[in-house]
Amino acid sequence: MNFLSLVAPDVWRDLIERGHRRTYRSQAVLLAQGESPDGVIALIDGLVKVVQSNEAGDHLTLMLRGPGEVLGEMGVLLDRPRSATVTAVRPCTGVVMAAHAFRGYVARHRLEPIVYRLSVDRLNSQERLRSDLAHLPPLARLARVIAHLAGEVGHQDGGGSVVVELGIPREDLATMAGMSRSSALAALARLQSEGIVTLGRRRLVVRDPALLRAAAQDDAAGNGDRPSRGAPVM
Repeated sequence: MNFLSLVAPDVWRDLIERGHRRTYRSQAVLLAQGESPDGVIALIDGLVKVVQSNEAGDHLTLMLRGPGEVLGEMGVLLDRPRSATVTAVRPCTGVVMAAHAFRGYVARHRLEPIVYRLSVDRLNSQERLRSDLAHLPPLARLARVIAHLAGEVGHQDGGGSVVVELGIPREDLATMAGMSRSSALAALARLQSEGIVTLGRRRLVVRDPALLRAAAQDDAAGNGDRPSRGAPVM
Protein backbone atom coordinates (compact mmCIF):
# COMPACT_ATOMS: atom_id res chain seq x y z
CA MET A 1 0.00 0.00 0.00
CA ASN A 2 1.27 3.46 -0.88
CA PHE A 3 -0.16 6.93 -1.48
CA LEU A 4 -0.73 6.33 -5.19
CA SER A 5 -2.77 3.20 -4.52
CA LEU A 6 -5.15 5.13 -2.25
CA VAL A 7 -6.00 8.12 -4.44
CA ALA A 8 -7.71 8.55 -7.80
CA PRO A 9 -5.47 8.95 -10.89
CA ASP A 10 -6.49 12.57 -11.36
CA VAL A 11 -5.59 13.37 -7.74
CA TRP A 12 -2.11 11.90 -8.18
CA ARG A 13 -1.77 13.74 -11.51
CA ASP A 14 -2.66 17.03 -9.82
CA LEU A 15 0.18 16.51 -7.34
CA ILE A 16 2.66 15.71 -10.11
CA GLU A 17 1.62 18.66 -12.28
CA ARG A 18 1.75 21.23 -9.46
CA GLY A 19 5.13 20.17 -8.11
CA HIS A 20 8.67 20.71 -9.35
CA ARG A 21 10.29 17.65 -10.93
CA ARG A 22 13.75 16.78 -9.66
CA THR A 23 16.24 13.94 -10.12
CA TYR A 24 18.44 12.48 -7.40
CA ARG A 25 21.64 10.53 -7.87
CA SER A 26 22.27 7.33 -5.95
CA GLN A 27 23.13 8.01 -2.28
CA ALA A 28 21.69 11.54 -2.43
CA VAL A 29 19.80 12.65 0.68
CA LEU A 30 16.20 13.58 -0.14
CA LEU A 31 15.12 14.42 3.42
CA ALA A 32 17.31 14.78 6.51
CA GLN A 33 16.42 13.87 10.08
CA GLY A 34 15.95 16.92 12.29
CA GLU A 35 15.37 19.37 9.46
CA SER A 36 12.33 21.61 9.22
CA PRO A 37 9.48 20.06 7.19
CA ASP A 38 9.47 22.54 4.33
CA GLY A 39 7.94 20.25 1.71
CA VAL A 40 7.14 16.75 0.46
CA ILE A 41 8.48 14.60 -2.36
CA ALA A 42 6.27 12.41 -4.54
CA LEU A 43 8.48 9.55 -5.73
CA ILE A 44 7.92 8.76 -9.40
CA ASP A 45 10.80 6.40 -10.02
CA GLY A 46 13.61 4.81 -8.04
CA LEU A 47 14.06 3.41 -4.55
CA VAL A 48 14.86 5.08 -1.23
CA LYS A 49 15.76 3.88 2.24
CA VAL A 50 14.49 5.40 5.47
CA VAL A 51 17.17 5.60 8.16
CA GLN A 52 16.83 6.81 11.72
CA SER A 53 19.77 7.87 13.90
CA ASN A 54 19.68 7.42 17.66
CA GLU A 55 21.42 9.32 20.45
CA ALA A 56 24.35 6.87 20.36
CA GLY A 57 25.00 7.77 16.73
CA ASP A 58 23.82 4.44 15.32
CA HIS A 59 22.12 4.55 11.93
CA LEU A 60 19.16 2.17 11.75
CA THR A 61 17.63 1.27 8.39
CA LEU A 62 13.89 1.09 9.00
CA MET A 63 12.35 0.48 5.58
CA LEU A 64 12.52 0.86 1.81
CA ARG A 65 10.08 2.92 -0.25
CA GLY A 66 9.41 2.87 -3.98
CA PRO A 67 7.44 4.72 -6.68
CA GLY A 68 4.02 6.03 -5.71
CA GLU A 69 5.08 7.16 -2.25
CA VAL A 70 4.82 10.66 -0.86
CA LEU A 71 7.77 11.30 1.44
CA GLY A 72 7.68 13.71 4.36
CA GLU A 73 3.93 14.20 4.42
CA MET A 74 3.34 13.68 8.14
CA GLY A 75 6.09 16.06 9.16
CA VAL A 76 4.47 18.71 6.97
CA LEU A 77 0.93 18.10 8.23
CA LEU A 78 2.00 17.94 11.89
CA ASP A 79 4.63 20.70 11.51
CA ARG A 80 7.28 18.57 13.20
CA PRO A 81 10.99 18.14 12.32
CA ARG A 82 11.89 15.22 10.11
CA SER A 83 12.16 12.09 12.27
CA ALA A 84 14.27 10.13 9.75
CA THR A 85 16.62 10.56 6.82
CA VAL A 86 15.55 9.42 3.36
CA THR A 87 18.37 8.49 0.98
CA ALA A 88 18.27 7.34 -2.64
CA VAL A 89 19.64 3.81 -3.00
CA ARG A 90 19.52 4.14 -6.76
CA PRO A 91 18.83 7.11 -9.07
CA CYS A 92 15.39 8.57 -8.36
CA THR A 93 12.94 10.98 -9.89
CA GLY A 94 10.57 12.88 -7.66
CA VAL A 95 8.24 15.85 -7.61
CA VAL A 96 8.83 18.40 -4.86
CA MET A 97 5.89 20.36 -3.43
CA ALA A 98 6.28 23.09 -0.81
CA ALA A 99 4.66 22.51 2.58
CA HIS A 100 1.96 25.18 2.21
CA ALA A 101 1.08 23.93 -1.28
CA PHE A 102 0.82 20.32 -0.07
CA ARG A 103 -1.45 21.31 2.80
CA GLY A 104 -3.67 23.12 0.29
CA TYR A 105 -3.59 20.08 -2.01
CA VAL A 106 -4.66 17.78 0.83
CA ALA A 107 -7.48 20.12 1.85
CA ARG A 108 -8.66 20.64 -1.73
CA HIS A 109 -9.00 16.92 -2.39
CA ARG A 110 -10.13 16.12 1.17
CA LEU A 111 -7.27 13.71 1.66
CA GLU A 112 -6.78 14.06 5.41
CA PRO A 113 -8.39 10.65 6.20
CA ILE A 114 -6.32 8.93 3.51
CA VAL A 115 -3.01 10.47 4.60
CA TYR A 116 -3.60 9.68 8.26
CA ARG A 117 -4.82 6.18 7.44
CA LEU A 118 -1.63 5.52 5.47
CA SER A 119 0.48 6.83 8.33
CA VAL A 120 -1.33 4.73 10.92
CA ASP A 121 -1.22 1.63 8.73
CA ARG A 122 2.53 2.05 8.27
CA LEU A 123 3.06 2.55 11.98
CA ASN A 124 0.94 -0.49 12.83
CA SER A 125 2.78 -2.57 10.24
CA GLN A 126 6.14 -1.59 11.72
CA GLU A 127 4.93 -2.27 15.25
CA ARG A 128 3.55 -5.69 14.28
CA LEU A 129 6.79 -6.54 12.53
CA ARG A 130 8.90 -5.53 15.54
CA SER A 131 6.61 -7.43 17.91
CA ASP A 132 6.77 -10.55 15.76
CA LEU A 133 10.53 -10.36 15.38
CA ALA A 134 11.03 -10.23 19.14
CA HIS A 135 9.70 -13.78 19.46
CA LEU A 136 11.18 -15.42 16.37
CA PRO A 137 14.41 -17.40 15.95
CA PRO A 138 17.01 -15.90 13.56
CA LEU A 139 15.98 -17.69 10.35
CA ALA A 140 12.30 -16.86 10.75
CA ARG A 141 13.17 -13.31 11.78
CA LEU A 142 15.10 -12.63 8.60
CA ALA A 143 12.50 -14.42 6.47
CA ARG A 144 9.81 -12.17 7.97
CA VAL A 145 11.79 -9.04 7.04
CA ILE A 146 12.41 -10.28 3.49
CA ALA A 147 8.71 -11.11 3.10
CA HIS A 148 7.85 -7.61 4.34
CA LEU A 149 10.22 -6.00 1.83
CA ALA A 150 8.90 -8.20 -0.99
CA GLY A 151 5.41 -6.95 -0.22
CA GLU A 152 6.51 -3.31 0.01
CA VAL A 153 8.91 -2.90 -2.93
CA GLY A 154 9.12 -6.27 -4.72
CA HIS A 155 7.86 -6.94 -8.25
CA GLN A 156 6.91 -10.13 -10.07
CA ASP A 157 9.34 -11.38 -12.68
CA GLY A 158 6.70 -13.25 -14.70
CA GLY A 159 7.81 -16.69 -13.55
CA GLY A 160 6.41 -16.70 -10.04
CA SER A 161 9.47 -15.20 -8.38
CA VAL A 162 9.52 -11.82 -6.65
CA VAL A 163 12.46 -9.50 -7.29
CA VAL A 164 13.49 -7.11 -4.52
CA GLU A 165 15.94 -4.46 -5.70
CA LEU A 166 17.46 -3.83 -2.31
CA GLY A 167 20.03 -1.23 -3.21
CA ILE A 168 21.37 -1.63 0.33
CA PRO A 169 24.16 -3.76 1.81
CA ARG A 170 23.16 -7.07 3.31
CA GLU A 171 24.24 -5.69 6.67
CA ASP A 172 21.22 -3.36 6.53
CA LEU A 173 18.96 -6.41 6.45
CA ALA A 174 20.51 -7.41 9.77
CA THR A 175 19.67 -3.98 11.19
CA MET A 176 16.09 -4.20 9.97
CA ALA A 177 15.73 -7.66 11.53
CA GLY A 178 17.39 -6.62 14.79
CA MET A 179 20.10 -9.27 14.32
CA SER A 180 23.85 -9.40 14.39
CA ARG A 181 25.56 -9.31 10.99
CA SER A 182 26.90 -12.86 11.40
CA SER A 183 23.47 -14.26 12.31
CA ALA A 184 21.84 -12.51 9.34
CA LEU A 185 24.45 -13.75 6.88
CA ALA A 186 24.08 -17.29 8.19
CA ALA A 187 20.29 -17.11 7.82
CA LEU A 188 20.63 -15.69 4.29
CA ALA A 189 22.99 -18.52 3.35
CA ARG A 190 20.50 -21.09 4.61
CA LEU A 191 17.58 -19.50 2.74
CA GLN A 192 19.69 -19.58 -0.40
CA SER A 193 20.84 -23.18 0.09
CA GLU A 194 17.21 -24.26 0.44
CA GLY A 195 16.31 -22.57 -2.84
CA ILE A 196 14.03 -20.01 -1.24
CA VAL A 197 16.01 -16.92 -2.27
CA THR A 198 18.84 -16.03 -4.63
CA LEU A 199 21.23 -13.30 -3.60
CA GLY A 200 22.87 -10.71 -5.79
CA ARG A 201 25.16 -7.87 -4.81
CA ARG A 202 22.27 -5.56 -3.96
CA ARG A 203 19.39 -7.59 -5.25
CA LEU A 204 17.39 -10.44 -3.80
CA VAL A 205 15.07 -12.78 -5.68
CA VAL A 206 12.43 -14.72 -3.76
CA ARG A 207 12.30 -17.94 -5.77
CA ASP A 208 9.60 -19.58 -3.70
CA PRO A 209 7.30 -17.09 -1.94
CA ALA A 210 5.29 -19.90 -0.31
CA LEU A 211 8.38 -21.41 1.29
CA LEU A 212 9.50 -17.95 2.41
CA ARG A 213 6.14 -17.38 4.08
CA ALA A 214 6.43 -20.78 5.76
CA ALA A 215 9.91 -19.95 7.04
CA ALA A 216 8.65 -16.61 8.33
CA GLN A 217 5.84 -18.27 10.30
CA ASP A 218 8.16 -20.32 12.53
CA ASP A 219 7.00 -19.42 16.02
CA ALA A 220 9.73 -21.16 17.97
CA ALA A 221 11.30 -18.96 20.62
CA GLY A 222 14.75 -17.71 19.74
CA ASN A 223 17.56 -16.06 21.59
CA GLY A 224 18.62 -13.66 18.83
CA ASP A 225 19.10 -9.95 19.14
CA ARG A 226 16.04 -7.89 19.79
CA PRO A 227 14.80 -5.57 17.01
CA SER A 228 15.55 -1.89 16.90
CA ARG A 229 13.05 0.64 18.16
CA GLY A 230 11.64 3.70 16.47
CA ALA A 231 9.18 4.53 13.71
CA PRO A 232 9.45 7.54 11.45
CA VAL A 233 7.10 10.44 11.02
CA MET A 234 9.22 12.07 8.24
